[in-house]
Amino acid sequence: MEAARQAFFTRGFHAATIEEIAAAAGVSKVTVYNRFSDKETLFEEVIRVESTRMAEVFDAGVADQRSLEDQLNAYGVALLTFMFSEDHVAIDRVLLNEISQIPTLARRFYEAGPGVCFGRLAEVLAEAQARGEVEVDDPNLAAQDLCGLWKGAADMGLKLGLEPLPTPEAIRARVERATRLFLKMIGSKP
Repeated sequence: MEAARQAFFTRGFHAATIEEIAAAAGVSKVTVYNRFSDKETLFEEVIRVESTRMAEVFDAGVADQRSLEDQLNAYGVALLTFMFSEDHVAIDRVLLNEISQIPTLARRFYEAGPGVCFGRLAEVLAEAQARGEVEVDDPNLAAQDLCGLWKGAADMGLKLGLEPLPTPEAIRARVERATRLFLKMIGSKP
């Protein structure tokens, strides 16, 4: 998986080859195909592994928090720290343009990656709604709204190389401001 991750994230989906990945992993091309059937499935699995790592970070951060605001802040900081990392910005630069030209791969990427992140956040919001802490009309849309507030337009500047990577302090400040705004908008209850 690490060989595939490196190949996809540094060279892009189209430029990375199964031969290159197999050689870097020290296995045969046949072994890779037997395990993953095709390059798209291998790519999807790489994204799924990355998403699982993120989910573990999110869940650990959320589990340690007491208030909904603290939970959301922990989730947002973990998400933006991941999204604004040098590796992830490089991934976005290389992959998003490539996979957008293959609709089925784009869907698989979304469902294995961003969809997982939105889904976990939607669960946190739905649980808070069940406890009577917030009122949201649709937890999935609310999760997307909150992620949009956290991220803002900062990722565009990063992807274009116009902005430096934010510091951990800047990420925390951005997340806390956006979370407060979001909770005010949806009528958070203490």
